[in-house]
Amino acid sequence: MSAKFYTQLSSFVSQWQQRLQPPVIATFLYRATAATGLLLRTVLWLAFMQLLCTTFAQAWTPFERKTLYEEVELSASEAKKVQYAAGWSAQSDTELLVEVKNNLPGPLACHGATVHLLSGSTVSKSFLPRLYVPNASSRQGAVGGVKKGQMKDFSILCHCWKKPGDSACGNPSSN
Repeated sequence: MSAKFYTQLSSFVSQWQQRLQPPVIATFLYRATAATGLLLRTVLWLAFMQLLCTTFAQAWTPFERKTLYEEVELSASEAKKVQYAAGWSAQSDTELLVEVKNNLPGPLACHGATVHLLSGSTVSKSFLPRLYVPNASSRQGAVGGVKKGQMKDFSILCHCWKKPGDSACGNPSSN
């Protein structure tokens, strides 16, 4: 590469730091690479386009959903409308099955279950992915390591979606 190219490159960097405008960058790339050949021009142009497109892609996405709903804990009255059950399957006496029945107007997202054993210890399980329970339906999850006859009690942590300032659970996918 020639000294002329490096001189143009250093002058471009100082101008770019002052302006930061994409048309200036594109003009420089075209002029600076005119003498160096088509391959280098193509590589620099592709790098510039990738930088430009990446910047726009980080700023906007067509998959982003703007919703007014927030995921919140259930109130005492809402928790009474959700039914929980637990038991063991006939195939395994060390895996506790928990069932959540949703009687709320909107869906639930259950994050995990905690089982208190007769021995005083606790077994906790996170549901990954979360246990999603649509309204008027039920879903099951499993908590391993709980032997049949050793459970004292259990609890399941579930949330629903509400609009800010609203007291009732709603369905964010209906909007």
